[in-house]
Amino acid sequence: MARWRLNAAHYLNVPDTEWEYKETDRTSGRQGRKLFVVPRLLDPNDPNDQNYPGEVIVCDAPSRTDPKDYQFSGQPTPDMEPLDDAAQAITDSIKHKWVHPIESLPGQGDYSASLVKLFEAEMLKAKDANPVSAKGASADDVAELKRQVEALTQQLAAAPPPSIRRT
Repeated sequence: MARWRLNAAHYLNVPDTEWEYKETDRTSGRQGRKLFVVPRLLDPNDPNDQNYPGEVIVCDAPSRTDPKDYQFSGQPTPDMEPLDDAAQAITDSIKHKWVHPIESLPGQGDYSASLVKLFEAEMLKAKDANPVSAKGASADDVAELKRQVEALTQQLAAAPPPSIRRT
């Protein structure tokens, strides 16, 4: 029996929570209707959602023991307080995934330094995947490039200038 107390509002996949969409066709007058399964908002501060005095208690799908508990499917979140050993074991098994996006950023203005480290790591990965000489081009390659540039310059000088038409 795994049960949790909600400390904050949650959208949870609770069975039999559906949203109905209705649309009436203008030409035939028939009504089309669709049902969509949606998550339910459970807010511990809302008296309409409280299943116990002043609190909302939820349980995972296979272990519903109290008919007042909201049965949900999915994983618990950091804002759910485990109420029993089974819930504590499930929470402990997935706790390593809970990384706060702001707290995971480096502090003390080191964001730019962390970006540089990230780029260096990416460059090293790319270099390992496709090794390229770190010293640059050889002297033969530079001489060949110069020869190609000189040949292109001579071709451009020998070609007649483009005619400019004015209309």
